[in-house]
Amino acid sequence: MPQDFSIRDLAGMDDMKMCEAIQQEVWGFIELDVVPAGLMAVMGHYGAITAGAFVGGRMAGFVCGFPGQGEGEPFHHSHMLAVRPEFQGSGIGLALKWAQADRVLAQGVRRMNWTFDPLQARNANLNINHLGCVSAVYRLNVYGNSNSPLHGGLPTDRLEPDWQLDSERVARARRRELIPPPGIPDLPAVNAVAFRGDGLPVSGEGAEPAGGDGEVLYLIPDDFNNVLNRDIGLAMDWRVKSRAALTGLFDRGYEVVRFHRDGRHAAYRLRRRDG
Repeated sequence: MPQDFSIRDLAGMDDMKMCEAIQQEVWGFIELDVVPAGLMAVMGHYGAITAGAFVGGRMAGFVCGFPGQGEGEPFHHSHMLAVRPEFQGSGIGLALKWAQADRVLAQGVRRMNWTFDPLQARNANLNINHLGCVSAVYRLNVYGNSNSPLHGGLPTDRLEPDWQLDSERVARARRRELIPPPGIPDLPAVNAVAFRGDGLPVSGEGAEPAGGDGEVLYLIPDDFNNVLNRDIGLAMDWRVKSRAALTGLFDRGYEVVRFHRDGRHAAYRLRRRDG
C-alpha cells in the first residue's frame, strides 16, 4: 500500500487518457464501454469535476462527476470512482471522495449521488459507513447487461446513495464516528442465509419485517465476487431476490442507514425514513 499520495484536478488529454487506461484495468471494459478522454475533457469545461490520485508520477485512481438537477435542487452526480487493484484498500478511494466533496461544496452545491452494486459489501461499507450516505433508491439495470467480466453479465441493478454534504451525519462520517464495530447486530432480519456444502451463501426469500417500525437487517454475501466467479446462477438468484427485498423495503418507507459485516455475513441496516 502506498504511504504517500497526492490528489490534484485533472485537465487535458494526457490526464484523461490515463483515466481511460484505468477504466479498462479496473473494470475490464472493452473500448466501446470506456468513457472517452475527449468527452471527459469537454465535461470539465462545463462544471464536471475530475480529480486523480498519484503515487509518484503514476495515477493510482481517479474520480469523475458532473452537475445534475432534480427534486427542485442542484446536485453533483459522481459517475466514476476507480482505483487500480494494487492500490485498493489503501485509503485512496476514500480520499478521492472527500476531495470531490470539497470541490462540489466550492461550487455551491450541497448534495451528491452516484450508484453502486447493492451486493458489493466493500462498496456498501465505504458509502454508508465511511462517507455517511443513506439510500432509499433502487435503480433497475442502470447500464444494461454489462460486457465487463466484473459484472458477470448480470443486470446492473444499483443503489443510489444520497450524500448530503452539509449534514451533521456526513460531518460525523468525516470524523470516522459512523464506522460500526465488527459483527451483525441482534436485529430482525427480513431474509435468512444458509451456506451450501461448497461454502457459498444462499438467500431465502425476503419477508415482511416482523411487526412494528423498528430497524431491520437485509443480509447479503460478504464476498459477492466469490459467488459471481463460482456460480453465475446463484449470483443471478441473489440479484433477483435482493431486488425484490430492497425495493419492497424502500416502498414501505425504509432507508439504509448502516452496513455491518462479520467476515462471513454482511447486512444492510434499515429504518423508517420518518423515524
